[in-house]
Amino acid sequence: MWLSDRTGSKNRSGAFLAAVVYSDGAGVQLSDTQGGTAGTQFLPYGIISVPPKGARAAAVEAGGRVCVVGIESGTEMYLEPGEIGLYSAGGASLVLKNDGSVYINGRRFEPGE
Repeated sequence: MWLSDRTGSKNRSGAFLAAVVYSDGAGVQLSDTQGGTAGTQFLPYGIISVPPKGARAAAVEAGGRVCVVGIESGTEMYLEPGEIGLYSAGGASLVLKNDGSVYINGRRFEPGE
């Protein structure tokens, strides 16, 4: 994949990995080998995330802007292919399982409940 091929490169025309130094609803401040970099986060529609300090981020430079395209998952959440999980730093979680069940903070709910 082009992203993984260019990750770690000091070439700012491609992708790179950096640590989150600060984040809020307006953007993300990254620290990488080039020094501090401001970033705009791009997430799927309907998802809002403010990554915690120290999280590793994948970013690309596009049109003179640094764009954070992903945050490394640090969760122990176990998912099968096709399942989706959401979690917060405070421990809240939501898991959508392939069998139609939903787990909210570890409690299982069956379809139709």
